[in-house]
Amino acid sequence: MIATQRRREIVAMVRSGGSARVSDLARSLEVTEETIRRDLRELDEAGQLVRTHGGAVAAEPTDDHAGRADLPYDHRSIVDRAEKRAIAAAALALIQPGQVVALDASSTACELAYRLPDEPLTVVTNSLVICSALADRKHVDVVCTGGKLDPQAMAFHGPDAERAVARHNIHRLFFSCRGIDPQRGLSEANDAHAAIKRSLLDATQHAVLLADHSKLGLRSAVFFAPGNVPGLLLTNQTDRAEARRVAEALHRAGVDVQTVDAPR
Repeated sequence: MIATQRRREIVAMVRSGGSARVSDLARSLEVTEETIRRDLRELDEAGQLVRTHGGAVAAEPTDDHAGRADLPYDHRSIVDRAEKRAIAAAALALIQPGQVVALDASSTACELAYRLPDEPLTVVTNSLVICSALADRKHVDVVCTGGKLDPQAMAFHGPDAERAVARHNIHRLFFSCRGIDPQRGLSEANDAHAAIKRSLLDATQHAVLLADHSKLGLRSAVFFAPGNVPGLLLTNQTDRAEARRVAEALHRAGVDVQTVDAPR
């Protein structure tokens, strides 16, 4: 099988299952894992899929009618987990006792919540996962926004959630998004999730965007903020050319872009 045909097969397999592991692809296509890694690197550069630690996931749809539904939390939580954990560990150093901190319902913010120490802190969140994760922290006051529950995303949204956010003076917001485009800004899968993140941004003094490299250069369905809104972007080191290009463009626009190392 020639390389172009093999790569078409890889894209089809990843799209069919939503994700695929290097070992499974190598076995199915009867080639070495190193060959698959090289193929995934090329396909990632071409935007046909997103390379992850140990495999790949399907690329975000880019047409105007795609990407309206958010991915299930269980799916999001396992994609690029090592990278998200490294970003969360770096974000933890920015939190001080006594602060009012907001965490959105992103899987990276959830990784940050798992790491929070049991110290005096107020956490405002629209994430059902984060509320459960912090339930046993005696010194952490957890404020759940309430609102309409999206069972796929395990997140609350809607007017009630937005009003709950607006009541608070948030010192620091840690959030993510589905895509970061240097021209059009930050985007989400649908209007509901875009609106709650816009409310969180409006209520905070300092915003920290937590985004692994797969989101750099991606456009999702609904734009909710320009790319230079966050004062700080924490992302991971990558050899993906498009991600590096976007990070450099954001830096030129005034964003403090900091990269962290993650296990490969």
